[in-house]
Amino acid sequence: MYFLFVDETGDPGANGSECFGLAVMQVNSKCYDAIRRLLFSFRLLSGMFPEIKHVPQKPIAHLNLLRGIGKLADAGLIEISGIYINKSQYGGRYLHWVEDDLTAAESDWPYYLRNYLLRHLLEIHFAGKPVPDEDIDLVLDRILLSEAQRENTLSYLNSFVPIRQPFALPAIKHLTIADSQYIGALQLTHILTGLVKNIAKGNIATDQEELAHSLRIAQFVGHLKME
Repeated sequence: MYFLFVDETGDPGANGSECFGLAVMQVNSKCYDAIRRLLFSFRLLSGMFPEIKHVPQKPIAHLNLLRGIGKLADAGLIEISGIYINKSQYGGRYLHWVEDDLTAAESDWPYYLRNYLLRHLLEIHFAGKPVPDEDIDLVLDRILLSEAQRENTLSYLNSFVPIRQPFALPAIKHLTIADSQYIGALQLTHILTGLVKNIAKGNIATDQEELAHSLRIAQFVGHLKME
């Protein structure tokens, strides 16, 4: 089984944060113990035992976690990618406009934008890689989806909804909504979204730049609506 852990930074609505981004961490269930060991070592040496995202920001501690994540990626135990939009530079699909044949209420646009960017994130992540030979479980952190939306998201990613051509993605077997306080890998993915946010805002620290090579990250600009 392959797990894809996804977390986000910012919000997908037209107002609010300047940027919105997603990060994904892929790990085979056979290698998951490496994540447990990294978190155990971090907590033991730093004395931080609550959920990482709720611990006061300590740059050195978070930098050490990023270094640990980078080591796991360099060793081929995990694979990580990220995507972000700067809303002032983004073309606007599901932010300022939708297709004429989509009869979705404007309040639902953030849900569609999250799905849209999640799909592009996974396409970037899997580009040029062989198709995984085991089932994939996509694990999303604390995204409030109804059961109908969860099923729709899974159908969308698997190209089961009406589209022009199938997406360049392997089959997603499961879509799981989890609480990050119970899932260590989601807490590490949250650390990665912090790096995505800093890159999006152009204020990445020098110490973080050397770690960014492990993260396949892209700015997504979309396109303007064709009148």
